[in-house]
Amino acid sequence: MKRALFLKVFASYLVLILLSLAVLDFFLTPRITELMTQGIGEEMLSMAKTLAMLPEESLRGRVSEIAGPLNVRVTLVDASGRVTADSDADTTKMDNHLNRPEIQQALKEGSGKASRFSDTLRENMLYVALARKDGGQVTGYIRLARPLVKVSQSLDHFYRVFYLTLYIIAIPSLILAFLFTRGITSKIGDRP
Repeated sequence: MKRALFLKVFASYLVLILLSLAVLDFFLTPRITELMTQGIGEEMLSMAKTLAMLPEESLRGRVSEIAGPLNVRVTLVDASGRVTADSDADTTKMDNHLNRPEIQQALKEGSGKASRFSDTLRENMLYVALARKDGGQVTGYIRLARPLVKVSQSLDHFYRVFYLTLYIIAIPSLILAFLFTRGITSKIGDRP
């Protein structure tokens, strides 16, 4: 009887702990993915704003040199959408970029962001574009891109730490539940 009672009480604690962890995972995982992707986009936008301070002529000749240490693809686009420089591709073989979602958003709002498949690089990318202006007139765009594989790698690293933390929380919780259950069932079993 005492053992059956112990198993029932401990099982209820076990279910409660596992359910709490599952709910945390269910609600936090999508939000964390969204926040990390947003953070990476904001980091790239900050890089673009820093690059926008450089004269375009100076920047155009150094996009490959700049892109490497920043771990991004750098593309310069003129006001008509023609690619004038790109760190990873031959500009003569590139389409007009004026209708790209991030460029259109940058035209309307000053900056834009999009995730999509790159026909040039043949992989999914996160794009950030910043409109360059002179006297309120758009003169061109600085676009940065990072492969979503690298974004996924950052997320994978975070999730390893997140799940390790959940396990670290779960194990002491289970030990405490075991001890608490044993204490309760021993007192109930001692009653006449």
